[in-house]
Amino acid sequence: MNILLVYKEDYPWDVRVEKIALSLISRGHDVTIVARNRQCSKTTETVNGIEIVRLPALFKPDGLLNKLLNLPVWFNPFWIWTLRSALRGKPGALIIVRDLPLVKTALLVARGARAKIMLDMAEVYPYMYESGRQFSKGTNFESMIKSPALAARYEAKVLPKIDHTLVMIEESRDRLLQMGLSPQRVSIVSNTPPLDKFSGNTHQHQGRKLRLVYVGFLTKLRGLDLLIEAAYEYVKLGNEPSSLKIDIVGKGAEREHLIALVRDLKLEESVTIHGWLDHQRVDELMAQANVGALTYRVCPHWNHTIPNKIFDYMLAGLPVLATEVTPINRIINETKSGLVCRDLDIRDIAEKLQTLRCPELRSTLGNNGVNAVRAKYNWANDEQRLHAAVNSIAP
Repeated sequence: MNILLVYKEDYPWDVRVEKIALSLISRGHDVTIVARNRQCSKTTETVNGIEIVRLPALFKPDGLLNKLLNLPVWFNPFWIWTLRSALRGKPGALIIVRDLPLVKTALLVARGARAKIMLDMAEVYPYMYESGRQFSKGTNFESMIKSPALAARYEAKVLPKIDHTLVMIEESRDRLLQMGLSPQRVSIVSNTPPLDKFSGNTHQHQGRKLRLVYVGFLTKLRGLDLLIEAAYEYVKLGNEPSSLKIDIVGKGAEREHLIALVRDLKLEESVTIHGWLDHQRVDELMAQANVGALTYRVCPHWNHTIPNKIFDYMLAGLPVLATEVTPINRIINETKSGLVCRDLDIRDIAEKLQTLRCPELRSTLGNNGVNAVRAKYNWANDEQRLHAAVNSIAP
């Protein structure tokens, strides 16, 4: 089958898009990723064996005009033209659209090409926009185009027209079933890792010094300020600053605020904000860590998706320190792979840090996580559900 993966960001790189593409190629499908082009990369090339087709490169990289050209709205003529061109000569193709904004574009283009449409719902956009408004400061333009109400109306109109929808987690699936979608048209394909991601190496827990790691975007939704404030509380409880090391890796709107918070609380010995690092350096920090951090703020957005980091931490043998986000809480309680803290409770996070100083506890929780990923939460299992979903709508 000819399959087009529509991705509204620049590619490379996205771990989930790549996993899906390579899995489909391994089954003999011809896969093309249609992607944004804000960096003015080549409009066509092959990356890791995957054909990439990008929007035109007409203006300065990341300039205002180029950002407008690449805006992921369904009526953008550049998206319509690029997707239609990529579909030419491929009647009966399958279009897999990553996330909501470009679904209507795919539906428009599919009419004349007899193509099937699958939505990969990594995020529930009405909830994501709602949570973003609650915790982040956006421009007036962003507030206008990222309206929760508009996203909900758009979603309600397009979902019944889609042939199949992939969701990340049970909570997201249940939401769609409550909206009236047929269970046969919804599949859970989660964001799990391949079992060989860390070459079979898992952490061996020794000593009482804590080394936490967080890798991802630095936004208020991620609750990294809560983790830093909990580190301050941990020291106030009588623990030496040298007994705790937190490595925060990533980029985002909160980075400067987090750096200032570390400085104001005089936590430079305990907390390092690294910014963006390459994969090799991230792997080194993961290998040095003995706890994985997910102190997210509880909100409807996080309650209907799942970060791939939880499974990475588990596979690496790191106990997970998390807040009571619904799916994360459920998985940790099911697998006994970490500790869950009360939402926004700095003292509770600090006390859980103290508890995790015990190497025997960390070892038990870490081993439980490894076993759970090997048995259930791995890409080999989710890959099978992906192929079953594709086969269910194949001509």
